[in-house]
Amino acid sequence: MIAGAIDAWFEHLAPRTDPQAFVTEIARSSGLRETGETHAPNLMAEVTGIAEGAGQDFETMFAWQLIDECWWYLDDREARGPSHAVDGRERCSALAINHQDRGIVAQTQDLDYHCDGAQVMLRYLDQSGLEILVPSLAGLLALNGINSAGLAVGITTLSQLPHSTSGVASGLLVPMLLRCTTVDEALALLDRVPIASGNSFVIGSRDRSVAVEVSSEALAVSADGDRALHTNHALVQEPIHPYVRFDHSVARLRQLDERVRPDSTLEDLAAMYAGGPVCQSRAGGGVQMSVGTMIFELGDEPACHYAPGPLDTDDLVAYRMQTRGGAAT
Repeated sequence: MIAGAIDAWFEHLAPRTDPQAFVTEIARSSGLRETGETHAPNLMAEVTGIAEGAGQDFETMFAWQLIDECWWYLDDREARGPSHAVDGRERCSALAINHQDRGIVAQTQDLDYHCDGAQVMLRYLDQSGLEILVPSLAGLLALNGINSAGLAVGITTLSQLPHSTSGVASGLLVPMLLRCTTVDEALALLDRVPIASGNSFVIGSRDRSVAVEVSSEALAVSADGDRALHTNHALVQEPIHPYVRFDHSVARLRQLDERVRPDSTLEDLAAMYAGGPVCQSRAGGGVQMSVGTMIFELGDEPACHYAPGPLDTDDLVAYRMQTRGGAAT
């Protein structure tokens, strides 16, 4: 399954660059590998293990973790000028809410069509005792997720913000955040480590909802309370890259703002995510589709409700924790 995901990715890259040469370059020469080994050595060891188990070379499996970084690295390598505008390719729509000791984090994970068919659901039992439920793609550490401490993390790309090969890739930051047990611990991690890519992280617990924008140069909280929303345009940081991705992102944020309340139920959010523009249909004809719709419940029993596609065609399936206090139930 991992080999199939990589083959589809290479076919997607081929019109633009030599795929094998590209993954070797970004893994060996960009500096992203060294930063990962410094700040996330356990996760880098896991990538090594995935490569060995799947019969893939390490450079390929590491580059596969760099979804956000591959986008801007290719743009930078092609020396595109400051007036260059790229058609919108980011479509993720994320939220966090909490009300009466119950929280929800949810998002669509919108990626290129080649990712469809590679969706997986991973269940980690971390050495700390945390259980972590992770919707992902075959061979990828995590797209987003929830842990048994009652913390959930979503992510949307903000390619207008500064980026750097001297930071930690977002594909490593997500599983790092999922090893945190509180919102404050997650925010402290983002403030402590260097950041590679512009992103918003939507982080929630049963009693707090936060959206934070990060880039290689700054960190800024855009919401902190009982509701946090984010799509793909910066709300509080200053954009420096002129990508044309704003109109669709603004429309999706408007849909979230109009439909999402702190007391919205799982059913309310599922209905909202089943319609456009936040729902990116398989038959939509755009650049991307929803390769996952995730609704994480944060209460007495944290749970992940996951559909490996858009909710106009796919059904949510409930995944629940199998451990309590580190012991299997």
